[in-house]
Amino acid sequence: MEIKLHANATTTPRIRRYLQNSDKSDRELAAELGISVTTVRRWRCREEVLDKKTTPGVIHKAMRQEQIFLVNALRDVSGAPLDELLLLVNDVLGIPVSRATLNRYLKPVVPKHRNAPLQGKKALKAGLLPHHLEVHHLLLSLPMDDGGEHHLLWAREPLSGWCFARLYAGISPQRVVNWLEELLRECPADIQSIETLLFEADSAGVRRMLEQRGIEHKINPGSPLRVQVAVPLITIIPRLQTESASQLLIQIGEFYNAGRAQKKLGDKTPQAFLEALRHED
Repeated sequence: MEIKLHANATTTPRIRRYLQNSDKSDRELAAELGISVTTVRRWRCREEVLDKKTTPGVIHKAMRQEQIFLVNALRDVSGAPLDELLLLVNDVLGIPVSRATLNRYLKPVVPKHRNAPLQGKKALKAGLLPHHLEVHHLLLSLPMDDGGEHHLLWAREPLSGWCFARLYAGISPQRVVNWLEELLRECPADIQSIETLLFEADSAGVRRMLEQRGIEHKINPGSPLRVQVAVPLITIIPRLQTESASQLLIQIGEFYNAGRAQKKLGDKTPQAFLEALRHED
């Protein structure tokens, strides 16, 4: 039978059994076999002669599947590197995870296509300006304890990555108008066009508000994206023990927009990058 010993083992199972059955003192056995007294005592206190297993009997995943989906989605939207994503996951979401564990659960980054949209300083050199917003609607089906159906409205300025999001328990044309007005107040760029992706914003109120501001409106009609959440949100995002989901969403946006300088933006945050361009104009 093949016996696998620990790489630093100084005894064999036969010697260990001899230690356990011997009437000699610990020091006598150590001198006889050329091993330490500690080793002698360790094996005389055990009944077995094989090395203990180093793997745990029950292996627990450090992150739930829903958490893995969430952090990958945040990485895809923000483009944050591993260290900044780790701060977001630990400090903002309250998910205690190590850098190595987080890296293990991130999907491989797909190399950018040659014709991918330009961002940051490269976009400016190509003559592009941050005058456009992409608006999205995500329908969240939450457990009843979390309020059931919710609507996530979020927008992104593609040149800088600046983003803005709010969470609502219900949706209506007037709520969309109010959200768009707040979005335009908060956005530091001179927005001239808005593209609504996959949610119905073609109401008279929306059209009137955008026309009054001189903003072009392009509509991509369709149904909102839907995400089904089967477990309580608090089991996915521990920070929700002390923060509401709406407030936490605002903190995530602030963390990304103003918390990290990016090389592609000239070592500026998305917020500072857009503000600097607006001051130049």
